[in-house]
Amino acid sequence: MSIIAKSTGETVERLEDGVYTAQCVGLVDVGEQYSETYQKSSRQVRIVWQIVGETYKNADGEEVPRSYSKQYTLSLGERSKLRKDLEAWRGKAFTEEELQGFDLINVLGKPCQLQLMNKEKNGKTFTDIVAIMALPKGTKVEPLTSTYIFDFEDEATYPNYLLLPEFLRNFVKAATNYKGSSLEAFVVANELDKKDDTPTAAEESSEVTDDDLPF
Repeated sequence: MSIIAKSTGETVERLEDGVYTAQCVGLVDVGEQYSETYQKSSRQVRIVWQIVGETYKNADGEEVPRSYSKQYTLSLGERSKLRKDLEAWRGKAFTEEELQGFDLINVLGKPCQLQLMNKEKNGKTFTDIVAIMALPKGTKVEPLTSTYIFDFEDEATYPNYLLLPEFLRNFVKAATNYKGSSLEAFVVANELDKKDDTPTAAEESSEVTDDDLPF
């Protein structure tokens, strides 16, 4: 499920169903998340995209990019959703060598197409990313000026936790490996009463190359 970033709890007009050009602006490691269905925990990550050319006004009246994200178990197993979406995004299956360990940092700043669909569940409407596709060949997208990474296991990325919207910070704090961790100590020491805002990019991105495969 994807969640649109909102400012201070205000309702944001949703995009119409359709296919949009997007770029990966962030990677958020949300730690070990427990599944009631499978009765076990697994490490999960959210990939965050900005929709090219689409903005909304935040509570301060500023135009900010629209961002959508999707959460995955950090696995490239044969049936994993992450593997399926990454292969659709790059337009080619992974090699056996790549499957031994693919660094998700390779997708930062990279463009794709997202098919968005508004759905209702339990009386609430949410926007779902129902498909991820490679850009048509020859399509050019201006490189992002910045991207961000939050890695649960890398203290150097902890300051980027403070850039995350509230719903993502809550996911992180719900992780089974959060309590007693160095991340919890950082959060207790640094987290402010921060309102729900669109995350600000924290790292410079690499330029998009002209290779046939985006990553």
